[in-house]
Amino acid sequence: MNAMMWVLCGAVAALAGDVPGGAAAASPYGVCAHVSRTWWGDHQTAERQFALMRQAGVGWARTDFDWSGVQTQQGGPWDFSLLERTVQMAEDGGITILPILAYDVPWASPAYQHLDLWREYVRRMVGHFKGRLRYWEVWNEPDLEPFWKDTPNPANYTRLLKAAYEEIKAVDPEAVVLLGGLSGIPMGFIEGIYQAGGGAYFDVMNVHPYRYPQIPEAPSLSDDLRRLRELMAEYGDADKPVWITEIGWPTHQNDTALLADIVRAGLKTLSPNRPAWTLAVLDDPGYVVRVPISDAELQAMLPGQGRIERLTLAQMERLTPTRHDALLLPLDEGFPQDVFDAIEAYVRDGGTVIFGHGVPLYYTRYVDSDGRWQRGDAGGAYRQRLRIGWEAWWTREGVPQSIDALTIPADYAESIRPGQRVPAATRFLTDALLEPEDKFIPLVQATEGDYTGTAAAVLDLSGTMTGAVIVSALQGEYRGILADQQAVLLSRAYVIALHSGVERMFWYNLRARENDPYYNEDHFGIVHRDLSPKPAYRALQTLNRARPTGSKPLAGDWQDGPVCFPGWRRPDGKTVWAVWTIGPAGRRQVRWDGKIDEAFDHLGREVQTRQATENGALSIQNSILYLVGPERVYP
Repeated sequence: MNAMMWVLCGAVAALAGDVPGGAAAASPYGVCAHVSRTWWGDHQTAERQFALMRQAGVGWARTDFDWSGVQTQQGGPWDFSLLERTVQMAEDGGITILPILAYDVPWASPAYQHLDLWREYVRRMVGHFKGRLRYWEVWNEPDLEPFWKDTPNPANYTRLLKAAYEEIKAVDPEAVVLLGGLSGIPMGFIEGIYQAGGGAYFDVMNVHPYRYPQIPEAPSLSDDLRRLRELMAEYGDADKPVWITEIGWPTHQNDTALLADIVRAGLKTLSPNRPAWTLAVLDDPGYVVRVPISDAELQAMLPGQGRIERLTLAQMERLTPTRHDALLLPLDEGFPQDVFDAIEAYVRDGGTVIFGHGVPLYYTRYVDSDGRWQRGDAGGAYRQRLRIGWEAWWTREGVPQSIDALTIPADYAESIRPGQRVPAATRFLTDALLEPEDKFIPLVQATEGDYTGTAAAVLDLSGTMTGAVIVSALQGEYRGILADQQAVLLSRAYVIALHSGVERMFWYNLRARENDPYYNEDHFGIVHRDLSPKPAYRALQTLNRARPTGSKPLAGDWQDGPVCFPGWRRPDGKTVWAVWTIGPAGRRQVRWDGKIDEAFDHLGREVQTRQATENGALSIQNSILYLVGPERVYP
């Protein structure tokens, strides 16, 4: 059976059972889609979007049933025509709608202070779609002020939730009420809802445990869900299902233009006549804070012709000044502790190391005895070894907390040009640790009152250190990931959530708006603005092939240090295992009992296990490998 047939079978194979809404509603797979809004063209393309969902094996679409969309003035008529068209298209496409009841309207804001009007909106909405829609989510992220439109307060949200629950159940006693999806897993806010009596007014716990730019294993999504379950049990809610109605990783471009100017100016200062450059980039898929930068963005950092060489942690031993003119570390205040000696030796021998985000070497990143990445306090010893001095408002009195306006020294006014997206300066570099013959060359400065600080600089070292350090202490927005990595993380996040007992999970979102290349909200989608698929769409198709509706998790441990190997039994009786590592790729292996009938990667590409097997074990990567058939898989 080919991959597409598996996808279609997975979408319809499950019996409806006691799940309201039929086979589509039995699916654990959902996506967010603004198909009930015309603002960005989503309603206009809704029919095609529903078809794409169906083809990927997705059974659910979460969308907004805005109060303002059905009533435009107080006491005015109620118009459900746009929502009616949306629901009809979903029904025709075999998709179950999860509507969100929200938000304020001008004559009832904040809504919890106008409960009579809120009740009428809920009553009319649920009554209009009774018999067609059975699930209702009450608000979106009420723990965040931009959505709540007031200071978030669990007791006030409980008032709104209670009113909605009572109206929904009065209209349709069989309806299922979801807690409004909460941002992250805010344990304090959730406990506040329980303490206000809110546990009686929802049927499904609902959270939005975003992780980006980090991976779903660190911080552990599974551990966070376990703690949520423990809290629910404390309040007698252990048996309620848990849904995730938003999670995702955006693929927006990292706004590296200013950083590129800084790095390019610094390199040219150090070697004004060098015609070609080789830039080494520490880019290990297993490094927990990996924020990949595209080749085009890296090329923009070089003053002349350039060659980019991406190095894994294991390859850092190849780093030499004769082979690499400069080294760019991950854009983070932490660093992998095990390779610092190699970095120091590189600078000592004449290499240039580049730190592009915040205070360099502020945190250590290390692998613990279980093979997991941990974060520690680096202290000042590592910076002293590279002679990097710094200060901030919390280290020295008189340093401003934040300076918005940046100034460029005259020598760099033509080469460093801050654009519209300029971060404030909050950390400042100093020459306090330099030796007498070293040079401190400011590239970007910021002044407030009597204080002038350096936000980016070149440290041209001498004596025992013959290389240089380029530092930008500005904290830019570097949380976008590459499209290929989005596909990897989608697969892992869904598998972890479902294996951890989550009943349904919704990716945010299906269609990327793609208006602003640097704006994260425009790039969460797994299809482009024109609805052409990104790799993550194919990954979701493949996941449904591997884990169709009706699959049941296999009991037992599923993680051993960095090695993950959850398994499940499909409705056809086959056992399937997803294996991957969260550590350096290729350095871990899994073994199995029984026969592998089929093996394919997270994008559905067949893998020949005979070729991948060494001494009866498979080397695993950071992307999922699905193994169909084995009785047991283990590290």
